[in-house]
This record gives sequence, C-alpha cells and structure tokens, in this order.
Amino acid sequence: MRVDVALVPPASAPLDATCLVVDVLRATSVMAVLFGRGLRAAWLAGSIEEGRAVRAALGERSRGLMLCGEEHALAPAGFDYGNSPLEFERVALPAEAVLATTNGTPALLACAGAPLVMPAAPLNADAAVHTALNAGRDVLIVCAGLVTEAGVRAPGDDDTLAAGLLVARLVRMGLQAGDEATLALERYEAARGDLAAALRATHHGARITELGFGADVDRCAQTDVYDTVATLRVEDGRAVLRPASERSR
Repeated sequence: MRVDVALVPPASAPLDATCLVVDVLRATSVMAVLFGRGLRAAWLAGSIEEGRAVRAALGERSRGLMLCGEEHALAPAGFDYGNSPLEFERVALPAEAVLATTNGTPALLACAGAPLVMPAAPLNADAAVHTALNAGRDVLIVCAGLVTEAGVRAPGDDDTLAAGLLVARLVRMGLQAGDEATLALERYEAARGDLAAALRATHHGARITELGFGADVDRCAQTDVYDTVATLRVEDGRAVLRPASERSR
C-alpha cells in the first residue's frame, strides 16, 4: 500500500483511498479533543451561514446542540464556542455539535465520497493511522491548506508538518511514500525535535499566536493524547462525523 499527501483538498474525492484530513491549527485538533471526550456527532458545515442553518434545522431534535467554529480564527457572532482545543478540554460537552470553520470542515466535505474519511491530528495520530492501516487501502493525507486574500486555497506549512508526522507513522508500518508524502516527511523530520516551535513559526501559527492562542498551538503539537478517531458519513443528506467503531480499529 502507498501513502501520499495532497497539499490542498482535491477537486474530487478519491474513490479508492482512505483519506486522513489534516487542519492541525486547529479544526482537526479540536475534533480529536471532542471525540476523545465523548462527543457522539459533529455535523459539518462548509460556511458560517450554513453552520447557523444546520443548527436551526437540527436544534429541535437535539437538545443542547452546540454551534462551534471560527472565521478569521475567532468565534463568529452567535456561535457558542470558537475553535480552541484547550477550551474544549475545559467545558462540559453535549452529545452533538455543529462545526463550521474556514479550512477544516470544507476540506472534510471535499473528501466526501471516498470509502473512508477521518479527521486526523498529532493529538490522535496513533488512532488515525491504525484505523487507516486496518482499512487495507492506500492512504491519502489531505491538508486543508489556507485561503489566500485572493480567495485561492494554497498549501499551509502547518498542515504539511502534521501530514509529515502521519506519513512517518505509516511508513514505519510498511506503506510506501509518494512524492508529496516524501516532501512532507522531510519537513517533519527537520522539525520533529520541537514540533510546537515549528508550528508557531508557520504563517498560520504566527497569526494564531498573535491573536492570543499560542497555548493552542503548543497543544496541537502534542501527540497521541486521545485514542479516538471519527469517520465521515452522510445521514439524511447531511455530512456528520461519528466515532469509529472499536471493531474498525
């Protein structure tokens, strides 16, 4: 089997590969925390307005449904919470949430249609790579990237570093690395002595730190804190993440 990396989300979902989606700062790190702490469902929205609409549609049947996400790294008006993994480690969680972020949720939605799609981060790296390996398919690690001022999605150095960590784990398990996976692996190997410092030095990491979320960046660099992974599915026409069954691990 092979592992490769897409530095930005693909135009169409691969039909023959497991997708590990990475938005390390901070959406997929938040997802690792939420499901690690027992969340049962995360309904995904591709935009802030869609997030509000999804909560309005689901709110009557799900008491306590929380709306979470970010726009320009901050919680949008009317959202219950932002996109901070440390915050979600402190607050009481309901059973379900709606998530809407600039990069992470659109990247997951771009992969819908692949046979298996999971958000991944250093925080749950071991769980993610073992679940991907057990699926028995090639693995594509999809980086969320960044939306530029021109509205174009471009690679993000932070996601490339996190993808490299996942590549390192999968190569150690016997997968062959493609060209972009090798690039990500080399960048991670150069930074693995202090991944937190490397993440803070990226464009996105520096911006989040300036906004007062430097501790979040440090938390996102920690590995294997949570032994839980979620999988993407479609229910009643809506994309939702639910915990992977123990059987799939």
